[in-house]
Amino acid sequence: LAEAAGGCCPGASRNKFAYNEAGQVRIRAGLPIYECNSRCRCGADCPNRVVQKGIRYDLCIFRTGNGRGWGVRTLERIRKNSFVMEYVGEIITSEEAERRGQVYDRQGATYLFDLDYVEDVYTVD
Repeated sequence: LAEAAGGCCPGASRNKFAYNEAGQVRIRAGLPIYECNSRCRCGADCPNRVVQKGIRYDLCIFRTGNGRGWGVRTLERIRKNSFVMEYVGEIITSEEAERRGQVYDRQGATYLFDLDYVEDVYTVD
């Protein structure tokens, strides 16, 4: 990829795209990814626009056979470091997650995802 070519603005990523030509992540795990956006001069075909193109794989939601609830699986092979889908929710502190978790446990429905790659400080609800 030609860095910063075609009006792209990967300046927040130290002038390096986070993705290779196949749309696979090529930067070290844990680093933020800054995609091109409406402030760039590049178009929708820019290789630095991967997440915003959405899900590109056939996925299947299924009920697990062991009683653990619902799951998601792929119906095709996914190449290593490829974007699959966004995981979205509210980012809260671990203390708030603990409080909500107790309430959710009583209701019997929750999925709190700890963002503990560096420190166990935040959780996605």
